[in-house]
Amino acid sequence: MPTAVTAPRHPLHSSILPRLDKQYEAFYNKHMANAPMIQEIPWDPAVRSSPAVPGGAPALPVAKTEDIELDGFSIRVFYPTQLPEKGPTPVFIWYHGGGMVLGGINAENPFCTRVANTARCVVVTVDYRLAPEYQFPVGTEDAWTGFEWVIRNGNERLGVDVSNIGIGGSSSGANLAAFVSQRAGIKGIPVQFMVLGVPVCDNTATEETYKSWGINRHCPGLPSPKMLWYRDQYLPNEADRSDPIASPLFGSDEAFKSSVSNVFVALAELDLLRSEGEAYAEKLRSFDKNIECRTYPGVPHAVQAMDGVLDMARKWIKDMCTYVAVQFGRHPADVMMEDLYPGGVEVDVPQIDGGGPWLKLNTPMVLGEAPIFRATDSTLHYVDCLKEPAELHVLKLDPQTGDAVGQPTIHQLEESVTVHFFRENQPGYICAYFAGVAFMDENGKLEIVKEIIPQKDRGIRRFNDGGVDCEGRFWLAEIDRKGLSLGMGRLPSDYGEPLGRLWRYDPDGSLHLMEKGLVCGNGLAWSPDNKTMYLNDSAAGLVFAYDFDIPTGNITNKRLFIDRRELGGEPDGMVCDVEGNLWIAMWGSSRVMCYSASGKHLKDIKFTAKNMACTSWAGPNYDTLYIATASDRKPNRLPDDDGGHLFKWHVGTKGLPKYKFKG
Repeated sequence: MPTAVTAPRHPLHSSILPRLDKQYEAFYNKHMANAPMIQEIPWDPAVRSSPAVPGGAPALPVAKTEDIELDGFSIRVFYPTQLPEKGPTPVFIWYHGGGMVLGGINAENPFCTRVANTARCVVVTVDYRLAPEYQFPVGTEDAWTGFEWVIRNGNERLGVDVSNIGIGGSSSGANLAAFVSQRAGIKGIPVQFMVLGVPVCDNTATEETYKSWGINRHCPGLPSPKMLWYRDQYLPNEADRSDPIASPLFGSDEAFKSSVSNVFVALAELDLLRSEGEAYAEKLRSFDKNIECRTYPGVPHAVQAMDGVLDMARKWIKDMCTYVAVQFGRHPADVMMEDLYPGGVEVDVPQIDGGGPWLKLNTPMVLGEAPIFRATDSTLHYVDCLKEPAELHVLKLDPQTGDAVGQPTIHQLEESVTVHFFRENQPGYICAYFAGVAFMDENGKLEIVKEIIPQKDRGIRRFNDGGVDCEGRFWLAEIDRKGLSLGMGRLPSDYGEPLGRLWRYDPDGSLHLMEKGLVCGNGLAWSPDNKTMYLNDSAAGLVFAYDFDIPTGNITNKRLFIDRRELGGEPDGMVCDVEGNLWIAMWGSSRVMCYSASGKHLKDIKFTAKNMACTSWAGPNYDTLYIATASDRKPNRLPDDDGGHLFKWHVGTKGLPKYKFKG
């Protein structure tokens, strides 16, 4: 007999589905649709031992945590893994959410650890007492007591600078933070900034007073019956609900004028509370406060607690952490998604362990680049372009297994060569050296063919990666040296057009300027039909696609293909397989990432070297990636980083050949 299909206890409402984030929809239907809501079951304080919302990511390791008992409740202190590079350690106080009923000292530890490590601050979370056991105004009194304790004792007891303090909270915790900011202002206690996520700002709110209470009343996470139940537990006396202590939106002009000046407000598009959060942000603006208010599309209330299953939640967390870090003097690019989620920055992208080096070189390379494979003698050719002097390496591979036969033969170069390709019907290579095009023999001797960057400009530009198209034309891309030195995501808004250019050098000796405005031109590749060309701008975090005209070599219809600016990882060298997938070495992320021809992120292969530089197909079946890497030369590098050695990964799908230069 067929199995009966039972309707879920709380199916998603038809008014929500067209607007709902697809990741949230899938997770809700699988894990949340049959769970009873808090207002539907007899009250039991034991429910607080479980997460109020499933789907959170685990906490990150911090230097240490410490619980401190206060009068009737406690606080927890998170110490960061790294202290600020200069000056005393700042402090950030966080109030967890839960409708003044749920949550506790463990509720939002994962978020607190991420803030502590990325902002390099001490984070204090307050375990305020909860309703219905402790009703209004106990929670607000505890919030203030915790704040005051930090102000009075933080310097000596916690080792923090209490004059450099921020506060924040989520949902009901944001309500507490807003209250604390107003009282601190009136009392003349300076608070540098405040971070509010899905804040409860008006405990008198109804469908008649706020638009979002109407259009989002059926949204999962916080439908209106649940919100009203929370309100009844903490604020059973209706007269208390309009008290500014319970509803910060009703604070006095004096409270708003003296309150914190810099505020970040994160709102969820499908949240019941969105409109009152907007109203609070607007009222702060009316008192000349610096407000950054962002609404995150497609997600309901409590999205912040679902960063283990939602990409939008991870963006939310990153934005909050970045705001705190910037307020404490760090650069936005210092907060990397890779540091927040080291196991993989995107939720649905499989992470495969690629392991350690395939070949440990006798001396690690400074910057390994441009591996190319020659099947006729089963050799892998690559360069160490930043070693002084630069080197050409030729490594013999076993033609049956693709394994290395000993160590490479090394030739010293008179100029730094950054990319090279074999010549058709000619010995040796065509290459890009720092200033232009050259021919190079297999002993590393250069014959300069075309100097493109004059001597006077070598301090501002140099060549980097390149490619050979199916008609045998050589493409070579430049670096804007100043722009690259600033790092990914650090180009000032007034920098102007970056100086890097893309050139095409044809077999007839003609030179063509094909593109401008690059910070770090990198990783040229072509689709299997050669009708699409891909170009990376590594330091910009972008991969572009162009329509490619095979007979003329012209490129048109430039479009953004992959955007890593929020996610991290600098797209470096890349190759394409016969199915049209791109395999991209992601500098700074320990990964080779695979993207489909439609731009979908398919999987990551994670290795034990941070700086993956360039990929190449090689081996007897041409279905294995060989990857050159670079040494991590930063002061905070990991001691066990294997950068500078060679790695490989058996893909199983054949790669596209690297063409030879026809000149």
